[in-house]
Amino acid sequence: MMIACCIPTLVIAIVLVATGVVNSGFLIAAVGCTAMMAIMMRGMGHGDSSMRHP
Repeated sequence: MMIACCIPTLVIAIVLVATGVVNSGFLIAAVGCTAMMAIMMRGMGHGDSSMRHP
């Protein structure tokens, strides 16, 4: 589910930077947001097969 949320954000950020609407700092913020989401998902145990409930 994280990928479904983060990929569009990254695509929009890349398009905006490529067209010159925003500076490259916006892309850094989008990548940082994706990284934070990945860290939170890993911390909650989502996607880890060892956390399955019986």
